[in-house]
Amino acid sequence: KTSSETWTLVLGLKEPASTFFFMDECADSGDILSQQRLSIRDSDDAGTLYKRMTQTALKQIEEFVPILARRSYKRIPQDHSKANYWRKRGRLDGQIDWRMPAQSIHNLVRGLTKPYVGAHFIYNGNDVKVWQSEPVQEATLNIEPGKILTVDALGIVVKAGIDAVRLVHIEPQVNLSPEQYL
Repeated sequence: KTSSETWTLVLGLKEPASTFFFMDECADSGDILSQQRLSIRDSDDAGTLYKRMTQTALKQIEEFVPILARRSYKRIPQDHSKANYWRKRGRLDGQIDWRMPAQSIHNLVRGLTKPYVGAHFIYNGNDVKVWQSEPVQEATLNIEPGKILTVDALGIVVKAGIDAVRLVHIEPQVNLSPEQYL
């Protein structure tokens, strides 16, 4: 499940599902025993979605264990034309590319925030983790992505490929100022 929650948020998907499969020769390709859809909220991040997915999965288990014991379950064949498989996320998948739209950067941050490893950018040769962000509508044109627009008590606003993104919580704290490029 952990990889699917991360990718669901990073890719900006709106309706993941908690799914239990019968095992077959491939990963997650067997018939479906139980599937429950969830809706992604704008406020969801990796932690809140993981918690809701876990609660949903536990309810599913309570429902299907007695059915399995009675052998009265239904196997639901998957429509493999609608199935997807998530590859294992690598370190570079978490590196922020400032040329991406602000919403995509924000989705990356919320998909990789705690309890996961965090999205990051490189500053002075070191990883700086971004644990919380928010997209910012930015009308400024002709500014290269990665340029710091403002630094204040609310965070660091960085120009993205489209709009800007406010870095609300980074770690470690680094001394950044407007006009610098990340």
